Amino acid sequence: MHEPSLGADLDEVFGVVANETRIAILRALWDEHTANPEEVDGPRSDPVAFSTLRERVGVADSGQFNYHLDKLVPEFVQHREGGYVLTHAGAQVVGAAVSGVYTDTDADLEAAEMGACTVSDCTGTLEASYEDGHVTVACDTCDLRTVMHVPPVVVGTQDVGANPDLLQQFTLTEMQRLVRGFCNLCDGPVGARVADSLTDGPSEGSVAVVHVCQSCGSISHTSAAVFVLDHPAVVSLLHDAGIDYRSIALWQTPPELAYEETVRSLDPLRLEVTVTVDSETLDIVLDDDFDVVEARRGPGPADGE
Repeated sequence: MHEPSLGADLDEVFGVVANETRIAILRALWDEHTANPEEVDGPRSDPVAFSTLRERVGVADSGQFNYHLDKLVPEFVQHREGGYVLTHAGAQVVGAAVSGVYTDTDADLEAAEMGACTVSDCTGTLEASYEDGHVTVACDTCDLRTVMHVPPVVVGTQDVGANPDLLQQFTLTEMQRLVRGFCNLCDGPVGARVADSLTDGPSEGSVAVVHVCQSCGSISHTSAAVFVLDHPAVVSLLHDAGIDYRSIALWQTPPELAYEETVRSLDPLRLEVTVTVDSETLDIVLDDDFDVVEARRGPGPADGE
């Protein structure tokens, strides 16, 4: 696993872009990068010649301009025949800044109703609120409470209150990236393991999984069930019951749907996720790579004897 040297890396990254001239260079190349939205050949923009780029940035001293431009190459700017273009990293930095991912601290979400609570025997209503980059969905009656990371741009540019499904789609996308092995922060490779608290022996109920990015070191937590949510066997089971898996929110599982997670063995590691919908049950076995090695569909508890 790559061990990030955060001090040196942060100094290098922020030191490179923390300059008025370099920011102007990145913005000028971004304008070129987004100038032709109808281009069918992809997002690769035409290189901007040195003289043209310097003119757009407004630096008269050629030597001084070249010094700052060189500082951005090759991490954020690429030199090609005919001029300069943004790299993918450069486009990410500028795009995030332009969209307000990092800077839109005024993003706000007024208390929005998210539907009825699905906890058994609870008659409460779920409400969503937003603070410090996190959306909290909580029941006004029982203890149900779900907290999710959501960047300001999601809340600040869209009417989440009028369309709460946006939050569900965002969290589903984040989870899908995570279980496919991509970091939601840096896009680096992510490894997954069961939580240390589960390595003492078999357990039942919920299986906690720890996801660690091998590039930046960021840590996320899910349960084992997220690895099977879009597996064809689960999608088919839910479809037959009239449920679209893409519409299931973290905070509002349909009452007819239930998940149970079990650590069956540690050596070799075998996890079992049981999905029950009405009168049918699907047992899925995961190996130590969280790959599905077995799927059995049959009658549920009501019909199983």
